[in-house]
Amino acid sequence: MNFTIQHPSNWQVKESTESPHKESTESPHGRVWFELSGRNLPIFAVDTEKVEPHFDSNTKTLKNTSLQQLVQHELDEMSSDSSEFRNFDLIRQNKVTVGGHSGWKMEFAGKDSFYLFEICTIANGKIYILTYQDYPLKVPETLPLANKMVESFQITE
Repeated sequence: MNFTIQHPSNWQVKESTESPHKESTESPHGRVWFELSGRNLPIFAVDTEKVEPHFDSNTKTLKNTSLQQLVQHELDEMSSDSSEFRNFDLIRQNKVTVGGHSGWKMEFAGKDSFYLFEICTIANGKIYILTYQDYPLKVPETLPLANKMVESFQITE
């Protein structure tokens, strides 16, 4: 999937290159996620997909998705009534650099549980979304590890 990342040796690594929708003919997606034994959710994940052009009605041309459009799409999804994340509140968002590329980080707190961050970047025609989530009482233990993973993330193509 054209990236490298360092992770704790006791975190299990799983990978999928299937589209999230079996009947979908959209561009190929990829996902690598990291789990801890005895936990029922992935702690950290990296999702990739090809940047798809969209029609710009102002210029009547096809344009690639910008980082700002990607971030707005992700924020819209997080606040959608049909989203599995609809019970999350945005804590903060800011510009970051990830893997040497401009990115955007959004942090969320679940109304019932979970702390979550999502970092988006676009490089070499691909979208990369890095996600960390954990239970609030586990965050002090796992967030520093997730931050080190983000720091080690490098795009190889």
